[in-house]
Amino acid sequence: MAPQVSLLSTLAVAATSTPSHLPPSTSSFSSQSLWLPCGARGVFGGQVIAQSLASASNTISLPLGLHSFHCYFLLPADAGVPITYGVERLRDGKSYSTRLVRAWQGKKVVFILVASFALPPMELPPLIKGDEIPFSFVPTTKEPALSHSLRFANSPWSNTSDSRKKITDAAGPVPSYKARFQIDLKDDVVPWEESEEEESRWDRFLGDMASKVQGRARTAVEEYIQERRESPVGIAVAKKKRRVDDKEEERNRRMIWLKARLSPGEKLDAEGIKIMIAYMTDYQLIGTASRSVGLTRTSSPRLGMLASLDHSIHFYPFPANFDETRPILHVMEAALADVSSGRGVVRGLLYDENGWLLAVTQQEGVVRADLGGGKKEKGLVEGGGVEEVEEERRERAKL
Repeated sequence: MAPQVSLLSTLAVAATSTPSHLPPSTSSFSSQSLWLPCGARGVFGGQVIAQSLASASNTISLPLGLHSFHCYFLLPADAGVPITYGVERLRDGKSYSTRLVRAWQGKKVVFILVASFALPPMELPPLIKGDEIPFSFVPTTKEPALSHSLRFANSPWSNTSDSRKKITDAAGPVPSYKARFQIDLKDDVVPWEESEEEESRWDRFLGDMASKVQGRARTAVEEYIQERRESPVGIAVAKKKRRVDDKEEERNRRMIWLKARLSPGEKLDAEGIKIMIAYMTDYQLIGTASRSVGLTRTSSPRLGMLASLDHSIHFYPFPANFDETRPILHVMEAALADVSSGRGVVRGLLYDENGWLLAVTQQEGVVRADLGGGKKEKGLVEGGGVEEVEEERRERAKL
């Protein structure tokens, strides 16, 4: 499906003059478009993150590339006022560079982000590319100067039979060395091609439930369908091939396919792909926390407020054949949600469709129950906020 909104234009920023209230050394960039999702209090957080990263990347020289960021949402951003991104150079080292980005609307800071950029991965020597190379350390016999100091037995890359024997004698069995470890993706996920995109799924739902979904609920679903049709990102709930009997796991864990809808001629470089991922992974992430405690628009008590507080991503090397036009899978799990504190935290793993772990995400957000019987929810930024309509239908079907 061709989107009505270009992905590249959604992420784009342009260099601009530095406002007088910022230090002269600040590099400034301006938003070119801002999107207010249906039901949200402010601009979509993923877009502010992506534009901040694009701004920071404009101050970095190759071969350094983004490897991680952590950001905080301070105030809802007004979609009617351009955002100025002020980039401060905190450090430029041989292997790492760090940037601080403040997002300004007028003289108010609405968002801050710290991003770290690193050299690309090194080419490993042939000896240590394999999966079964012995590698070990033994503690020093004397009290170390620092509690975390360790002494390697011979060379860390030593692979001679004599060195293996010495290590084994000193420290017991030698663990196998692997050049890479990741939490593997289980092979029970329905692929993108067999999954139903959100706009199709909810359009079908309205057709099936035409007489039962009316008023505000119907309007919310219709707005969401239109939003998804116009979006530069396709979303599909990823289901398991086998039925899950564990209801708690089903509530606190969610998987969605994300697919960039690039227009003809649109092409992303390696840094652009990371910025795109930062934009996409903000979809439905904190909503996993509210789902874990059963808070929805129709629950009792119902969901009163849902909004992101922060967001972080750690990127690791992509496979050599990575294709940005193919779908990626975001496996999200609520680690903790506490209604009394009004907060929840969700962690996520981002895979390509072949099971290669691309990045690790984490987000904390406001998750409040409406304990006062309010008539209007606040800050429901989740595109998946209409999920509770279907959930209510399922509950009624049990009666």
